[in-house]
Amino acid sequence: MYTLGHGALLIVVFVLLALAGQWLVNRSIKQEVLEKHHSAGEAMMGVVGTLFAVLLGFMVASAMDKYNDARMHDEQEASNVASVFRVARGLSDIDRPRIRQLCREYVDDVINSEWPKMERREKINHGWETYQKLWESVVSTVPENDRQSNLQQGLIASMQSLGEHRRARILLAQTSMQPALWVIVGLGAGITIFLSYIFASEFPKIQGMMTTLVATAMALNIWMLSAYSHPYSGELKIQPTMFLLLKDSILTVPDTPSRYLHDAPVSK
Repeated sequence: MYTLGHGALLIVVFVLLALAGQWLVNRSIKQEVLEKHHSAGEAMMGVVGTLFAVLLGFMVASAMDKYNDARMHDEQEASNVASVFRVARGLSDIDRPRIRQLCREYVDDVINSEWPKMERREKINHGWETYQKLWESVVSTVPENDRQSNLQQGLIASMQSLGEHRRARILLAQTSMQPALWVIVGLGAGITIFLSYIFASEFPKIQGMMTTLVATAMALNIWMLSAYSHPYSGELKIQPTMFLLLKDSILTVPDTPSRYLHDAPVSK
């Protein structure tokens, strides 16, 4: 339920069910009887409505936090790949092109393979191979001097951070809200709408319009909860923007050594 089509369908279903329930209540119970229970119904509506609004609000806020966390992990992962790529320029002629090429392959795997699988919520296998190769290439570098030894330490630190954000990204892509929580949300919405039937009106069309608005608001909040619970799918899905920027702007740099290494003065 995380596309616009799903949202429209959810609104239609909620409105039809709400109007059908209102029609059954008005047909089965006389308006005079409902009016006698207005006071009790108002108190019940206030308690149940408040409890459900708080519950739904917390769930939507939690889903939005998950969405923002997913975006943050994506950005940090891409930033760490950029750090590995840039730092590798100071390595030897053997290690430098190998690590930089693996960075390019890793970014290509994330964009072309992993991102579509995350959208379909499929298991990711292929990208881990490139990630492991990149790790092995970093730890197998042979520093030729103290400077390259320091660079290797920086590469290892960036790889550790990259791995943490990568695992978090994949975990967030493959987890969703438990079915039991969806049952609670559905029951809470149904009870809230049902309590609104107590406030019968002499004008069925006006009451039908108000019921439609209540059902639409419920459906929109539930759709928003679903959309934010799936950060890599639907209308609000996160795009690999940082990885695309990394591929187009940074990974295109040639694998030549740093110009300042060549220009460094020779000590006598």
